[in-house]
Amino acid sequence: MRVILFILGLLFSADGLYFASTTSMGVGEAFTVAIGIMFILWSTFYDAFKTKGFLKFIKCLFTFGMIVLVIYSGIICVVGKSDNATYREDYIIVLGAGLKGDTPSLALERRLEKAAEYMNKNGNAIAIVSGGQGKGETISEAQAMENYLLNHGIREDRIIKEDNSTSTYENFEYSKLIMDEGQAVFVTNEFHVLRSELMAKINGIDATHIGASTPIPLLPVSCVREFIAQIAAVRYYF
Repeated sequence: MRVILFILGLLFSADGLYFASTTSMGVGEAFTVAIGIMFILWSTFYDAFKTKGFLKFIKCLFTFGMIVLVIYSGIICVVGKSDNATYREDYIIVLGAGLKGDTPSLALERRLEKAAEYMNKNGNAIAIVSGGQGKGETISEAQAMENYLLNHGIREDRIIKEDNSTSTYENFEYSKLIMDEGQAVFVTNEFHVLRSELMAKINGIDATHIGASTPIPLLPVSCVREFIAQIAAVRYYF
């Protein structure tokens, strides 16, 4: 058991540190590293966590949190795989993700692949690429997304940039201001679909969705980040 805990600690820590180096040390990356450190401490001081009152309480609390995280991660991944796009939508909203300078992250690249695929199948759809400029990014996410789509054969007159948003809620809030009457579909990674669907409805957008796959090494950080983001998003639901 101690070996398993130690390996889990190394995996979580390495995953969080690696993706922090590719973009920046965000909340998801920091919490992933913290989870890794907790697993390593539990492994190192296994007997103390088993017998001492306060440490035993911390272990139980941590275990409960990990069980909830695993269950939530399973739910969001299942929901994210249930695409319901009709390919007759008027708009496709591409939700932003991190950049490394001006290069799309792995998660964003998967979203853009799906967006380009959709636009090739639905020649009438207009893409709204939504995302502002974050820390460590030399251009806005919207600009990087437009560059990608242009480089993959999508005409410039089929792309509208929304480069002010800094959150999923704002992605939909500002995209709605751009849209005329019509149906929309949004594309994001599978782990992000559930919360995005809720944010769309809160902003009065009854959209279909397409879930892009998530690179396996990115899943731990993504699920941790999404879990925290869903807790923070509770304020929008009331």
